[in-house]
Amino acid sequence: MSGQHRSDAHVDDLLKRTLADDLPAGVAAGMRQRIERFRAGKAKSKATSAAGAWLLQRGVWVALSILMLVAGILLQGAKPSSPLADRISALKAEFSSVSTTRR
Repeated sequence: MSGQHRSDAHVDDLLKRTLADDLPAGVAAGMRQRIERFRAGKAKSKATSAAGAWLLQRGVWVALSILMLVAGILLQGAKPSSPLADRISALKAEFSSVSTTRR
């Protein structure tokens, strides 16, 4: 047995002997009431924080959507276009003129 393990066992035995008695009834009742108040407070704050998070998330999506629309408008209005955009436009024009086949 190592020295650390022996000292841990000694501390464990000391704690078991010291804390062998139950809590007095008044202390246990006070702890239960305090735990119930804490849980009730957490449940209440959780409900309000969930609503706040939903509103915040919705606001972020609205702002992101507006930014994407503005970016699209600005990109379409920009005069210099890239060669890739020209090729894509040419392909789209070719495919729009091709008639669809019936099966």
